[in-house]
Amino acid sequence: MIVNRAKIKRYGCPVGSLCTELAKLDHGGLGDANRLFTLFRDWMRRQFESLGHKTDADELAMHLLSRSQGIANLASAFHDEKFIKQEVRRLYEWLRPFTNNALLCENP
Repeated sequence: MIVNRAKIKRYGCPVGSLCTELAKLDHGGLGDANRLFTLFRDWMRRQFESLGHKTDADELAMHLLSRSQGIANLASAFHDEKFIKQEVRRLYEWLRPFTNNALLCENP
């Protein structure tokens, strides 16, 4: 999000926008577009699993995905790059305990 913050501020998330517009039209291509989100979701789920959260990995992945989409949507609506930076910092804070716990498990 930080690398693409100028584009996110201006346009929002292209995947989110595409899915939203296809849903409005009840378009047959919505399922194909949703596969892009599924790729992100599956990758994030695997990351949480590798951090030792096998039972709730998908729930955590969906939470992270929804937060990132909300950030992109609001940053675009308010044209606020500072908001992106602030929220990404909060995402890092939210994620930190997951990585700290994984390190403790590897080095008891």
